[in-house]
Amino acid sequence: MMTSILNLETRDRTEVESREIVEQDPVSQSVGTTEYEIVLGRAQIASWLFVGVIAVAICSSLAYLAGERIAADNAAALSIPAPPPPPVAPALPTGSQAVTLPQASIMANQKVDHKPVMPLFAEPEMGKVYIQIGAVERGMAMLLAEGLRTHGFDSFVAPGPNDKIFRVLIGPLPDPAAFRQAMLTVNSLDLANFARKYQR
Repeated sequence: MMTSILNLETRDRTEVESREIVEQDPVSQSVGTTEYEIVLGRAQIASWLFVGVIAVAICSSLAYLAGERIAADNAAALSIPAPPPPPVAPALPTGSQAVTLPQASIMANQKVDHKPVMPLFAEPEMGKVYIQIGAVERGMAMLLAEGLRTHGFDSFVAPGPNDKIFRVLIGPLPDPAAFRQAMLTVNSLDLANFARKYQR
């Protein structure tokens, strides 16, 4: 009990002495050290991040607009100049000096093919050899047959195994040499095919 009383007296005496020192030294009272502590919560961090995102968006928009402006200026500088005016035609003689102009045609001379055009849809002849390109639906069969005709084949669309499937055929091929030539050309076009002979 005695030690606790002594401790209290000692503590009181130290506090009194420190107060006296502070009261005696006016400089230490006026200078005093003040410390600040910055505390950021979730709301403050979120608001600073939001401000940062807005600043980045504004800078990006300005950079994009500047790039568009530069591209438009470059395109205007590289624009194609206007074509030169057409040359002036020489004057034709008048009066008794009539000039005859040669006959000219814009169309190139085309070979007249007297071969009859096969209808797009036809029945294959029995006993003849054909190359079958595919068995597909009607629209695709028409496209294939027309495409093969542009490559010089006698192609047509024949009925298939049912009402929705149609065969695309090339032929009839009259002899083995014509068959081999047609097969080589079709293979060069990377089209799947096989020979087919129609029997009764």
